Amino acid sequence: MITALTNLNEALPISVGATASKPLVDLPGDLKLVLFAMDQGQEISAHSAPFPASVLCISGGLDVMVDGAWTTLAPGDRHDLPKGLPHGVKATAPSHWLLTMQRGR
Repeated sequence: MITALTNLNEALPISVGATASKPLVDLPGDLKLVLFAMDQGQEISAHSAPFPASVLCISGGLDVMVDGAWTTLAPGDRHDLPKGLPHGVKATAPSHWLLTMQRGR
């Protein structure tokens, strides 16, 4: 499945006090891209995954935690999430971001 979009900021609205997601690409056993829209203060709690991933901040601002260490992302910044390590994301402003999952690696 591949979803065609021209503006990621307009593809998924940011709702007050909420987190929303929209899969954009899903190639089973391989690549998956998911667009997230998060209001300020919303977070995805720490968890781990059996494959590498990355977070790309599109708009707003994010704090990304990997294995207990926090990194602040601004629009255009990307951060890797190594497989097996705990990670989480918190929106420091109303934000759009892209999660890339490299399943099968």
